[in-house]
Amino acid sequence: MFWDREQEMDALERAYARPEGQLVVIYGRRRVGKTALIREFGRGKPVIFFLADRQIETVQRMGLRREMAAVYPAAGRLEPTWDNLLGFIAEQSAREGSKLVLVLDEFQYLAQSNPAVPSILQRLWDMQLHDRNLMLILCGSLVGMMFDTCLSYSSPLFGRRTGALKLKPLRFHQVRQIFAAWPFDEVVRLYAVTGGVPHYIRMLGVTPDAEPGDIIRRLEQTVFQPSDLLYDEPRFILSGELAEPITYFSILQAIAAGEHRLGKIARALAVQTNRITRYLNVLTELDLVERRVPVTVALPTRTRRGLWTITDHFFRFWFRYVFPYQGDLEMGRTDEVLRQVRQTFESQFVAAAFEDVCADLVMSRSFSLPFHPLKVGGWWDKNAEIDLVALNDETGEILFGECKWTEQPVGMDVLQHLYAASRRVKWHNDSRREWFAIFSRAGFQDELVARAQRPGDVGYRDVLLVQES
Repeated sequence: MFWDREQEMDALERAYARPEGQLVVIYGRRRVGKTALIREFGRGKPVIFFLADRQIETVQRMGLRREMAAVYPAAGRLEPTWDNLLGFIAEQSAREGSKLVLVLDEFQYLAQSNPAVPSILQRLWDMQLHDRNLMLILCGSLVGMMFDTCLSYSSPLFGRRTGALKLKPLRFHQVRQIFAAWPFDEVVRLYAVTGGVPHYIRMLGVTPDAEPGDIIRRLEQTVFQPSDLLYDEPRFILSGELAEPITYFSILQAIAAGEHRLGKIARALAVQTNRITRYLNVLTELDLVERRVPVTVALPTRTRRGLWTITDHFFRFWFRYVFPYQGDLEMGRTDEVLRQVRQTFESQFVAAAFEDVCADLVMSRSFSLPFHPLKVGGWWDKNAEIDLVALNDETGEILFGECKWTEQPVGMDVLQHLYAASRRVKWHNDSRREWFAIFSRAGFQDELVARAQRPGDVGYRDVLLVQES
């Protein structure tokens, strides 16, 4: 199954249509669908696809020769040096009626096997490949290494690439479009667990044309089974990507347990704060965590109000509901674990993910907004918190939002609380135009609906009620 990715496919097709040689870098975390994107793009085109691994370089070159020979049998007689292999590619590209596509997937492993590979590739690109009927795609999942080997100023390939795509998980509005036949609530639950990562959606066994069913039961049949591939997925990802997986695992465990400030994370691991920072930076490159600051902060790197959070929804789910109970799951006490999950899954876990859903609905303009927001995020100080704040620094317009994943309709008390919290937000206080939005799973009480239908003291309708169901 291949879902969405229209923008990325369009970008690749535009590059392919250009007459000159193309060197495109595609990178992003594992499981996000990079290889699926490339294979879909390659349909109907002459393609040589090579998947690198952790073997020594000589074995890798023989593997590339084997893939080339599957398309061009004469390549099987080549001495597998880089000059011979890529020289042969240059010759074949000149004979092809359509642009030849050469894919080096998991390129970071080639660079690990021989750090000179980027320099060798740069030399051959400059001498033989750049003006050929060729599209060279370098793809990889170690984000930091891909940046260092392909994109950074110090890389030999800097200035040679003609395009770069960082592939990210599908956003909520994209998942909703794919699962358009599903009730909104069920799409939110699916997104809460998978975070829009196509691999995780597939592994749960769900498809857009099937009934959604009970997601807890789907999790019981997959993630909560010790024999399932998702059961130890975070351990597999960390051990496959990182040199010190135990330290990274401990940091994620501390954040999942509620330690969101740098100092508290360090204390949980009993190490110095300055030692933790570099690990958090790597986890950030892998799109597993991020440092969030109040959206109104002008200089995020300088504020001390930053909070670290696990941004990967599946990792968030796993560290909350799988890792703490693996002893019970190994002993077959799955029903007992599921009882624990059901107690907080809706009210806490999905409710927290619903804030991310609402932020995406705002940024994607999935409903009518009174202005165009340039930034969306949360806001907090020592005494108050606002789930969602959207703002435009250029126009001085701001929207304050509360996101309620409850079974009961929302009343005026939520709006009054939002009013009070908004007065604490220091941002263009003398000139800003304000709006207030309530996002609710279960709808709204009549009094709140009546208030939204009339102008406020400011002379315009300043209350938005958003229900997607």
